[in-house]
Amino acid sequence: MSMKQLFFFLLLSANIFSQDFSAVDDKVAKYSGFSKVEDLARKINSDFTTDIDKARAAFYWLAKNIRYNLREYYNPRQRAYSFSYRTEAEKNAKLQALKDNLVNATFQNKMGVCEEYAQSFKKICDLLGIESEVIKGYVRNDVSEIGNVPNRTNHAWNAVKIDGKWLILDATWAAGFEYNGNWIRRYNNYFFDIPTDKIFKTHFPEESIWVLRFGRMSLEEYYNQPIYKNTFLGLDATLISPLNGFIKVKKDEKVILKIKNLDPNVLVFYFTKENKMAQKPVVSVEGNVSTLILKNPRRNTDLYLYINKRDALHFKVNII
Repeated sequence: MSMKQLFFFLLLSANIFSQDFSAVDDKVAKYSGFSKVEDLARKINSDFTTDIDKARAAFYWLAKNIRYNLREYYNPRQRAYSFSYRTEAEKNAKLQALKDNLVNATFQNKMGVCEEYAQSFKKICDLLGIESEVIKGYVRNDVSEIGNVPNRTNHAWNAVKIDGKWLILDATWAAGFEYNGNWIRRYNNYFFDIPTDKIFKTHFPEESIWVLRFGRMSLEEYYNQPIYKNTFLGLDATLISPLNGFIKVKKDEKVILKIKNLDPNVLVFYFTKENKMAQKPVVSVEGNVSTLILKNPRRNTDLYLYINKRDALHFKVNII
C-alpha cells in the first residue's frame, strides 16, 4: 500500500535524532483538528524552523489525530485505479491527484489505514519542502506469521531526509494497536526514527535499495525470525539465541534463550499456546548475558515471553 522508491544509495541515520521532542509534542498537542492538510502544513511551518522539528510535528499530529480504520483492515476495499495518459508528466499528475484525494479524505474523516498515514505524512513533507518517501513492504505481528512468507506486501511507512540522513518512521504503528477487535490509541515513540539496527525485526522493504540501506537479509530470513514486540524493542537488551523463530528441541531437552543486557530486575515469565498459566524461567547471569531455561512443552506449540507483564517475544517450538 505505498509507491515505489527511486534507486539511490545514501547512508541512513543511526537514530541520531533521539533528542527530546517534548516541546514540539506539547505545542502540537494543542492544535485544533485540521480538516485540510494545507492548513496543518502552514501551522507547522509557522511554529517550527528546523526540518527535524517540522517532520516530528507532522508525525506526532498524524499519530495522535488519525484513528486506524479496523473495518477497512478486516474488509479491505479493492484499490485499483485505471486512467489514460499521453505523457509521463500527465501520468504523474494523475497519480498525484489520486494520492491527494486519499489524503483529503483522511483529513476529513480522521481515519485511515497504513497507506493513509504514509501518504498523509509525505504530503505534509511535500508542502513543507522536506524530502520524504513512502516505503512499501512487509510487517509481522503474530506468531502464526513465523515462516509464512506472503505473496504481496502488507504495509506502508515513511522515510524522511533530514540534514542528508534518512530517518525511518511509521505513524501507523506509533498511533496505537489492535486488541480484541478494538483499536487502542496509545502513542509509541519508538516508531519515530526507528533504530536502523532493529528495523529488520519489524519492517522489511519491498525495494532492494531500501533493504541494502539497512543491512543484508532476505525476505525468507525476515519471516523466519522470532516475533519482536514493542516491549522488547524498547529495551537495551539484545536476543542472542535463538535468532530463528523456530526453536527445535528434543523431548528431554529444555528450551534455552540467551539475552544480552537484560536488566536483572525485570519480571520475566512465559506461557505456551496450550498452557496459559504463567511460568517463570530459571535465569542465570554470566557477565552481561542472561540465560533463560524454560520447561520442555512436550509438543509443538507457540511460545510467548513476557517482560514486566508485557508481551515481548514469540517463538514456535518444534519437538524433534
